[in-house]
Amino acid sequence: MTGTAPDVAHRFAAAFNTRDTDRVLDCFTPDAVYHDLFYGRFSGRAGLRRVFERMYAEGGHHEWRMTRVVDEPVCTIGEWQFTFTVSAMVPRSSGRTLTFHGVSIFETRARLCHTYREYFDRGAALLGLGISPSAVARITAHRPSVEVTAPDAATLRT
Repeated sequence: MTGTAPDVAHRFAAAFNTRDTDRVLDCFTPDAVYHDLFYGRFSGRAGLRRVFERMYAEGGHHEWRMTRVVDEPVCTIGEWQFTFTVSAMVPRSSGRTLTFHGVSIFETRARLCHTYREYFDRGAALLGLGISPSAVARITAHRPSVEVTAPDAATLRT
């Protein structure tokens, strides 16, 4: 054991699993921006508090487990397994438990996250929640995670 403080990814996962919003917020700078693939973009303490409280209300159980972390002075990358059980607040999905894998990017200042992004198969997770394929298509069209550039007509003729 080196005696160094845990990286922000492990601190975040441990705090999140306690369901203590204040403890989770302690992992972030006051001006942090949080990009969540389910809920969207949130910024500042008030915005982050809203999203984490919503997550806790809509999930009856959460377990965020970091499986591999690369920690550098200005960026920490955490590969993870996330399990949650949907609460009665989401009637169509209530009681379903999803487990999926992904990666989080924590851009940091002074060991606190100022910008958070995550990557996982959002479409599969939404389908796992019981959301219809047509509704998943609407959700991803409204908040896409892929940029598409269509070829122009001149490119198609060559």
